[in-house]
Amino acid sequence: MYEERFIAFVDILGFGKLLESSAVAPDVVQKILDALMSIHPDKIRDEMPFTINHDKVPAEEMEQLLSDLRRARAAMRHLAPVAVHYFSDSLVISAPANNVMASQMVLDLLTKLSTMMWMSHKLLLRGGVTVGPLVHVENGPMFGPAMNRAYYLESKLAIAPRFLIDRHCIERYREVETFGLFESFIQEQDGDFFYASLATAFLHIINDSAQSTLGEEFLEQYRSAMQSAPKAIERLIAKFKDEADISKKYVWLAEEFSARIPEVRAAYASEE
Repeated sequence: MYEERFIAFVDILGFGKLLESSAVAPDVVQKILDALMSIHPDKIRDEMPFTINHDKVPAEEMEQLLSDLRRARAAMRHLAPVAVHYFSDSLVISAPANNVMASQMVLDLLTKLSTMMWMSHKLLLRGGVTVGPLVHVENGPMFGPAMNRAYYLESKLAIAPRFLIDRHCIERYREVETFGLFESFIQEQDGDFFYASLATAFLHIINDSAQSTLGEEFLEQYRSAMQSAPKAIERLIAKFKDEADISKKYVWLAEEFSARIPEVRAAYASEE
């Protein structure tokens, strides 16, 4: 019954505090709704795996392009079946381990989700990523040792706003040559783990992802968001200065951005 699958369990950090504040700040309710709709399975499927640079497409060609894109996405879901399960402020993404395209798409979606949630809502994600026995039926049951492990990584070990990844999971990914494109997304952790963060998500998108081929006009939004993130994080550190458990998570992320920003590829001179 079990199938070997790569799985990511993802949680929105600070969601509980948002819910508490929604009782006294009505505008927060809309922010919560927007954030939850952002991780709705239908929205996530729209991110698999194509991106349109709207500024480059003539208006008269957009309708046909969108129609073609819908057909391409339908075909891709058949070729690379990624299952998505959504509940409250949490999300599970999984894919068959024997499907290279689908399994790597799990990581691709993590880069897109983490940057989108930050750029649109200033919300951070934390998760656990592993590979192992799992039942994950779209719109159906989801259970198994891999689910338990991914949840444990997220809830007990990750602590900081990052995706904690089992070493054996990365070793499995590295059996396929095309995984090399994702090396910029992951960092080695002492011990049995690797990790990925919001900073490495920006780094990967700008340096190595398929989106990096869309040109500097498209990438500017990611460059700008990455460069401005440290100041936004400083404000969060100050906001939670009296709550050590929270502020230290933002301190960790600030240090992570300091380490990754110098690794970003310079903009192509011809397009500046």
